[in-house]
Amino acid sequence: MTTMKTLSIEPARWQVSDEGELFVPLYDAFYAKRSDAWGQAQSVFVDGCELASRWQNDRCLRLFETGFGLGINFLSTWASIKASDSSARLQYVAIEKHPFTAQDLRSALQASIVTAPTSLTPVLEGLIQQLLNQWPPLIPGFHSLPLDDQTTLMLVFGDVDSVLPSIHGRFDAFYLDGFAPDRNPAMWSLQTIQHLARLAADGAIASSGCAEDVVRRTLQSAGFEVSKREYFGDKPESLSAKWTEKFRDSSTRVESVVVIGAGIAGASIARQLATRGISVTLLERDQPASGASGNPVAVVRPEPGGISNVISEFSAAGVGWLQRWLTTHGESVPHDFCGAVRLLRDQRRHDKLAAYAQTVPDEWLHELSASGATKLCGQAVATEGFFLPQAGWVDPTVLIAALIDHPLIELRSATEVKQLSPDSTYGWCVELATDEKILSLYVVLATAFADLSSDVDGVDSARGQLSVVAEREDKRLRTIVCRDGYVTPAINGVHTIGATIQIDDDAKPRSEDDLENFHRLQRLLPDFVSEASELRSGRVSWRATTQDRLPLVGKIAEGLYASIGHGSRGVACAPWCAEFLVTQMLDEPLPIGSEWIERLHPLRFSKQLSQKT
Repeated sequence: MTTMKTLSIEPARWQVSDEGELFVPLYDAFYAKRSDAWGQAQSVFVDGCELASRWQNDRCLRLFETGFGLGINFLSTWASIKASDSSARLQYVAIEKHPFTAQDLRSALQASIVTAPTSLTPVLEGLIQQLLNQWPPLIPGFHSLPLDDQTTLMLVFGDVDSVLPSIHGRFDAFYLDGFAPDRNPAMWSLQTIQHLARLAADGAIASSGCAEDVVRRTLQSAGFEVSKREYFGDKPESLSAKWTEKFRDSSTRVESVVVIGAGIAGASIARQLATRGISVTLLERDQPASGASGNPVAVVRPEPGGISNVISEFSAAGVGWLQRWLTTHGESVPHDFCGAVRLLRDQRRHDKLAAYAQTVPDEWLHELSASGATKLCGQAVATEGFFLPQAGWVDPTVLIAALIDHPLIELRSATEVKQLSPDSTYGWCVELATDEKILSLYVVLATAFADLSSDVDGVDSARGQLSVVAEREDKRLRTIVCRDGYVTPAINGVHTIGATIQIDDDAKPRSEDDLENFHRLQRLLPDFVSEASELRSGRVSWRATTQDRLPLVGKIAEGLYASIGHGSRGVACAPWCAEFLVTQMLDEPLPIGSEWIERLHPLRFSKQLSQKT
């Protein structure tokens, strides 16, 4: 536990040169010259990619940067679109092999912003703080930051060669801003530029402050038309490269969508559509959060397992998105990312997690002795374990209400859908129990179970019962403690313990289930509760589960989509799945690698069944 960590991501380091410029020792180059960093961002990239006209005419502007660095190019772009009063969305994707820690990024930007245009400084200071508030832990992979309702930043931490093949989407502009070819050749290789050409939308523009002949020739070899522009600063020229081939489809134009189900999945989808200016009719047969989403508290935690672990990657994306969304929009939502002490069942699992913990920063995962875990959470734990600082809890019912609270979302409660069928003229016909028919080109199923589509297989139902125990002044619990179950800190005067898993349809709470939860609690905190009789029955609900523990999210048929089967991770991951689904619907950049289209495909079990037969 005291050995030196060998992190899988080497953070960026910076220092100030004798001339007061930000210098990066790793590449023996400057991150930003004090005299022209912000001016270069505006002249070479914002102006060079003709963005001023684009975000007056386009609904969504999609940008890709090959090296995020200090984020000066991104911050300048974000500030420019704010100053333009445009309603266009900004989706900005950036790859960075050596990202800064949040603390170092704050210090470096504070040192750099003194040279920004004084007219932009007040705006930039606010945007920098928003960026820092959502800056992710330095673990490899995709990190989607919903900075505001207009701007999403997706940071991809990793090597450009390994990451670029997984990027999915079409981009209107490319910022080519890695260190010079002789310092960072991979960033300027023909393979890299060919990947960018694969991602280029019609009329895409690539811009770079590096006008070396090797860069110009590489861009031309990949199919870009290259020209030179007057440079801002001490170099004579910059490059502008246009993608002129006309074989790409433009972004899907969606004006309205019917979403069926107002649990966490449906509410999240409705919000992400409304954020993009799309009208949503949200149908719910009962009331919002009436299913499993209506539990009094939901534990949200990433599942630690390593870089190549699918569930680990999925849960990290989900929890990270929810945490960041709440940072911006969650003022009214009771929640607390208090962390979770994770106890383990056996030595094999311990050794696996201990090895993983040595490759990630402490703010993501670190090992604890039994005494250390006891001190951290405030109560005596059963064994040693690991701490997950990014874990926490949220009130699902209030979260769902906050998601639905948008002027473009029309909620229709007590509205049962009887049948869903194709319509040759309008796409889909949603027939209600009242015989009313709603016609729509786009429909999303978010009913937990696949009860309106015969094409979807692989969703099962699992009954779960929570138990609660009253808060006591003499036994304060500061964090979640979990293993094959969990116990929360006191929320509204009670600790929640759960949850059982059975396959039956009994809606009544059962004393034997409370006893099972008591034994689960004993395996976590042996001295916390002495008698099973101290527990009271909590809520009973049913989870929609799948064989591989991943939900079904994506396209079922033309105009028909689904986000179902979220199981025990619904609150933690359905909000991020909504972003994943909506980006597919609108042909926007995915918030994760393209391989996840098949991993979460709603027909993946149906395909397996048909292949077997």
